[in-house]
Amino acid sequence: MKILKNISRLALLFVGLLAATSAFAQQGQGARLTAAERAQMQVDRYQKQLDLTPEQTVKIKEIVLAGAEELDKMRASGARPDREAMQATALKRNEEIKAILTPEQQAKFDKLLADQLERRGQGGRGQRRN
Repeated sequence: MKILKNISRLALLFVGLLAATSAFAQQGQGARLTAAERAQMQVDRYQKQLDLTPEQTVKIKEIVLAGAEELDKMRASGARPDREAMQATALKRNEEIKAILTPEQQAKFDKLLADQLERRGQGGRGQRRN
């Protein structure tokens, strides 16, 4: 009888651990934002920083979303994404965005991009700190 109790306790403990592990794994997967969520966050920033019109906002959202989805496809292929292809996608997206902006907004946009490069260590990667 005592052995049966111990076996049932171990089985219950095992099921509990399995459920906790599964919940933890799903939590990590859910933390990644979708392409649409990332695009919306970026458009919201551009809207505030560049003072976009509603028409510009709609057009830029389409561009940013298409770029985010393209980057997701590159990442989802399983292989390490080609850095040059990712940079080409970003450059294309930025040029399409600039075509929609006024000259004043283009200047602000160029400054935003320059600031981003500076924060990232100018190579797309953060600088190491010792």
